[in-house]
Amino acid sequence: MENLSNKIKQGLNRPEIIDRALEVLKKNFREDEFAFPHSLRVGLILKEIGNKEETIAAGILHQIGEKSQKELKNEFPEDVSFLVKKVRRLTSLRYPAGKIRVLPVRKRQKFFLSPQPENLRKMFFVITKDIRAIFIKLADRFDEMRNLNKFPKEEQKRMALESLEIFAPLAYGIGMGEIKGQLEDLAFPCLYPKEFNWLTERVKEKYTEREKYLERVKETSIKILNNEKIPFVNIHTRVKHYFSLYEKLLRHDMDFEEIYDLVALRIIVPSIEDCYKTLGIIHKTWNPLEGRIKDYIASPKPNNYRSLHTTVLCLDNKITEFQIKTPRMHYEAEYGIAAHLAYKEKIPEKIYRDKFSWAEELRILTEKIKNVENLSEYLDFNLFKDRIFVFTPKGDVIDLPKDSCPIDFAYAIHSEIGDYCREVKVNGKMSKLFRPLKNGDLVEIITGKEETPSRDWLRFVKTKFAKERIKKCLEKNKKWERLPLKTILAIKRKFFIFKKLIPLRKKPGKPKVQKVYLGKETGFSINLAKCCSPQSGDEIKAFISKEKGASIHKVDCENLKKLQKKWPQKIIDASWGSKEKRVEKRFKSGKNNDKI
Repeated sequence: MENLSNKIKQGLNRPEIIDRALEVLKKNFREDEFAFPHSLRVGLILKEIGNKEETIAAGILHQIGEKSQKELKNEFPEDVSFLVKKVRRLTSLRYPAGKIRVLPVRKRQKFFLSPQPENLRKMFFVITKDIRAIFIKLADRFDEMRNLNKFPKEEQKRMALESLEIFAPLAYGIGMGEIKGQLEDLAFPCLYPKEFNWLTERVKEKYTEREKYLERVKETSIKILNNEKIPFVNIHTRVKHYFSLYEKLLRHDMDFEEIYDLVALRIIVPSIEDCYKTLGIIHKTWNPLEGRIKDYIASPKPNNYRSLHTTVLCLDNKITEFQIKTPRMHYEAEYGIAAHLAYKEKIPEKIYRDKFSWAEELRILTEKIKNVENLSEYLDFNLFKDRIFVFTPKGDVIDLPKDSCPIDFAYAIHSEIGDYCREVKVNGKMSKLFRPLKNGDLVEIITGKEETPSRDWLRFVKTKFAKERIKKCLEKNKKWERLPLKTILAIKRKFFIFKKLIPLRKKPGKPKVQKVYLGKETGFSINLAKCCSPQSGDEIKAFISKEKGASIHKVDCENLKKLQKKWPQKIIDASWGSKEKRVEKRFKSGKNNDKI
């Protein structure tokens, strides 16, 4: 433990802040508890990515109890207690137990872009209003994932899923590429063990073979740069992260020959001018591949990543990728916005615009960090000043315009919940339907079948969907109001007589059709393989391909065995069966007090 403490304090201007943090930590946890070394490791990670003493101390103390938190104001700079409090609030942002659903890896990207994980990522910025609290939470999760075996099995799966869908994208969004890659790789074997084992078995030899080859390329590159009198800081190999590699393989039909950057050569040179000179020398020495030159210095990636990438026909006519960058670009690629806090020079650069407005504002913040000296000028930022994020009782996050009321929330959940909403509970207490909601509110809607939208609702709702739905319901009610009373009574009477005389009969259903079900997979066209001609009742499995969809084989089919040996990740369970769909009107069931 003492070794860890010394590493944290080494080189800091105010090590006494860390000493005080260690004293408080010892009062709260025994040294043999997981929380004690974990807190020290979090502090060390924060130090390594360039944070100052206040942030490091807050990282060390992020797990202490509320009683101890109150004492921090007297013993530490104000920022420490502020950050510990913010990180504690972030701890409540997690997937509820019932929401742990691991999608097949090929479908993960579709879910990743869906509103739920995106809203959770946004909530981190809404709750903290301070980028340093996010650094602490990322360091906390990074160390937890490196020690995942210390947690219960079910907890491991939840943590891995959150790391993949929430924390890794957050790290990418603030430019912490290395943290992002490692979080994904740590989550990969927990969530997708079959795919992870398949990949590691196949890349082990390729990585070794490729690294030996790149050592030769490295030696040749050093000679060439020395001959051209180009100074360089470092030349080393960069191995592609496992999860990133697997996702890329999925896009290339699992063909390793299409992956040119399995292992790349990274050249670090002193200046931007040297970057372009080095690129020219590489192209003069080896032929570049058309369309494979990428200038991320002139046009940075959305997360502000900067570098020159090129792919050339190198030694032995092998395709090889080079990455050329300055030391600062390299450090920023590893640690993102945090890296700016460690650099004092000012480098003016254009901001590369992105279609996501909140990410755009985050990049503007990045530029501010580079160009202002007083930290307090930009720490109280608000990326979503015109939005609020509230919770459903099930733990889902709903994104609404600022000043939205519970009626907006009800319509955001489901149109019928909005139509029939009668009362609302906010944070467990009864509230008014028109009272504006605040960030982090837990909202529960109580419905009643007799309720209908009122014209007054239009004065309070903010969302376009709620306004349109309310107007539609009001217009529908108007048509009934215009009917004479005699007409309404006559219709009711005739319907009553008709119902008595002719009992309502169910429509004859379609005959049951034998179908094939593919485990949890959907959306594939299904073909019966001609090689074994499976029939209803046979034990079957499916082989998934882009061209043919799902091909159904008998489990003892020789062709299936060959396919399974070559592409085990493309074989999924299948079964025969029939399915009858039953549609129920959930909100017109006659219950007066349905709670959502």
